[in-house]
Amino acid sequence: MDEDGKQLVAVGDSGSNVQLGTAGSELIITRRTDAGVSTKSLGSREYMCYYRQKPRPSSVNDAALTIALASSYRSMGLATVQSREQMVRMKVMKEMNRSGVEAMRTKIGMKSNVIRNLPKNVPY
Repeated sequence: MDEDGKQLVAVGDSGSNVQLGTAGSELIITRRTDAGVSTKSLGSREYMCYYRQKPRPSSVNDAALTIALASSYRSMGLATVQSREQMVRMKVMKEMNRSGVEAMRTKIGMKSNVIRNLPKNVPY
């Protein structure tokens, strides 16, 4: 560090607290404390979308979140796993709804298939 408070960073210098990123357009500042290591990345605006993203939780965290959510659902009295008969019932209901929609489509199609511009003396 010079008398102005500025520091030059070499590309291959790994012992420094300040490093250049892989593309060279960002700085990575590493600070070591008793609590741990904190890193900050400073770069151009094109990387802002990456800085604002939250990383996906780890798989251990996912399992813990899933277990906690399932236990809270159980405490509220909600079912977390559907039984076999509920799954079969849902499939049957879905199939009935699908067939009902098809019946309505054909019924509407038959009603729409009428010639309405006939003379008054034609009764049909």
